[in-house]
Amino acid sequence: MSSPQPSLLDQRSPDQIGSRPCPDCYLCGAPGVLLYQGLKDRLFGAEGSWNLKRCPNSTCGLLWLDPLPIEKDIGKAYAEYYTHLNCPQDGHKSRKGWGGVWIFRLLYDSLLRATLISCERKRLTLMYLDGVPPGRVLDVGCGDGSRLARLLSLGWDVRGQEMDPKAAARARQIYDVRVHLGPLDEACYGQGEFDAIVMNHVIEHVHDPVRLLAECVRLLKKGGTLVAVTPNDESYGHKRFRSSWRGLEPPRHIHLFSQRTLRQLAERAGFAHLDTWTTAAHAEVVACGSLDVLAGGKEPTNLGARLIRRLLSLQYQLRWQLAHLRDRNSGEECVLKAVS
Repeated sequence: MSSPQPSLLDQRSPDQIGSRPCPDCYLCGAPGVLLYQGLKDRLFGAEGSWNLKRCPNSTCGLLWLDPLPIEKDIGKAYAEYYTHLNCPQDGHKSRKGWGGVWIFRLLYDSLLRATLISCERKRLTLMYLDGVPPGRVLDVGCGDGSRLARLLSLGWDVRGQEMDPKAAARARQIYDVRVHLGPLDEACYGQGEFDAIVMNHVIEHVHDPVRLLAECVRLLKKGGTLVAVTPNDESYGHKRFRSSWRGLEPPRHIHLFSQRTLRQLAERAGFAHLDTWTTAAHAEVVACGSLDVLAGGKEPTNLGARLIRRLLSLQYQLRWQLAHLRDRNSGEECVLKAVS
């Protein structure tokens, strides 16, 4: 008797990410229209081919992946993620081997310190909690804990939540901060426990963002503040780089938002007082990442190519900053600030 043929499931690579169809909009239920087809993870090497759809409803416009990576497999997309590295990415690399690039960077940073860009970056680093009296803050998706350390130095009582065990371990070991490993709704935080909740580039990774924001409403004190930052799908950079835009990041970015769709999320979750805006503060980082995606995920190895890449990304920072002055909706990141 011949041995049975292996099933398609048996033939799957251990690194392959399972998926399911998701033809309709998460927010309004409208059938999606194909925007990009056959997207690959050209930055961190997760397996799979992904399509991005856009909601055709003029009052919505949400972007999402179809097929959608299933939740039990999504951890495979983070195996080589930047939070696992021993040093920060790209714009913050060490001086070794960068020579003229580093000198140029130093001069450029000195110039930025005299501009509004530097001020905006500082505010963004603190998740726009400058001016908010310190209390207890929760960082949802806290990564390696560096933001918690900054807030701790300003007098905040900090807590973190993280799904990635490697990132959570780094946060605990390096910064000695308290981090819950696992879903937020399993953290056993009490109702009204926090004065502020922040999430930086987290909500786009979540399968059910309304549920996440509703849990934040429960955890915040009356009058507490939520600040969420996420890629802006209506940004200048998306229009320039299209399917190579750094903000797409398939398959980790499940949904992509605009100010309009962020407001809809917050309202459905129960926030009554909210504001949204966009910022071009990190346009340079987005441009640099987009150039890497355009090059197939391969960073230049020689000094001349690295200098050209750096000059291009700095040029984009200045150009997109000027574009943002003309069109306040064109920033690379959307910011949601909501009060419970």
